[in-house]
Amino acid sequence: MAALRRHARDLRTRFIERRNPPRGLPLRVSRRRVYILPTRNGVVFAVLLLVMLLGATNYSNSLAFALTFWLAAVALVSMHHAHANLVGLRLRAIHAAPVFAGDTLTFELTLEASGGRRRRALRVSADGRGATGQVDIAPGESRIVTIEQIATARGRCACPRLRIESIYPVGLFRAWTWLQPNTQVIVYPRCAGHDRLPRGAGDTSSTRRLARKGTDEFLGHRDYVPGDSPRHIDWKASARSDDLRMREYADRQSEAVWLAEDQLGTADREARLSQLARWVVVAERSGVAYGLQVDSQRLGPDQGPAHRLACLRALALA
Repeated sequence: MAALRRHARDLRTRFIERRNPPRGLPLRVSRRRVYILPTRNGVVFAVLLLVMLLGATNYSNSLAFALTFWLAAVALVSMHHAHANLVGLRLRAIHAAPVFAGDTLTFELTLEASGGRRRRALRVSADGRGATGQVDIAPGESRIVTIEQIATARGRCACPRLRIESIYPVGLFRAWTWLQPNTQVIVYPRCAGHDRLPRGAGDTSSTRRLARKGTDEFLGHRDYVPGDSPRHIDWKASARSDDLRMREYADRQSEAVWLAEDQLGTADREARLSQLARWVVVAERSGVAYGLQVDSQRLGPDQGPAHRLACLRALALA
């Protein structure tokens, strides 16, 4: 039985992928891409209509015939409205910020209604799992819907296949469609390892010192590193977090450090990349100029958000 269910699931997946290949944005739901079936309530309602029809036939009751056919007409009209509720819906944009492997990846989907029809009770899910709450979209307006999934591995992560469904208006029929955008987002290596930065490693000819800005200018806080003077601990800031926070001033000078895979002895490359990602985060937070060498790429030494993102991107795609 389990093998039969798995085979049916594989056939369903291949059918969906063949009918809905990845496409660029914007994506519009066409009539041929909307599927519709009765819900459980719809099946019960159909059985009830059959019983009413048999009773009306048995007793030759004209009013029973009229009521049965009227309810059947209501069901058919609701099927039409359920189908039309999805036709013409547009997925205009997708936004997702890069995250570290193991963190939650959030996709922000911008849906808009076209054709002058209000879209009601829409539910969006990632491959049919973890559906959002119901969303209504007025004609000509757009709504942002968020879906989440765990980023399991570094590299380029594709947006999951999206299922948009609705049981509007009376819950007798479920209409749904599949959309597969070709949007991708960068997932950085898992940020793991120790915080102790390597000192004096790498190409010393490329090292430089941070510029002095004055002896009294406060730059910010950083995490405590073993060996730091207790006089520079900011006890008030430390009380608001679980870690010791150090004050950092502009007269502090630090040589740039090089971060490279050959500084790590572990044979697991993912562990090496995770440690390098951790060092990039610690160096940026500590105000240390740093360079990164991964594969044939050499970045820096430098500082700042742009340099941090460039280093993490290089690690993600290594």
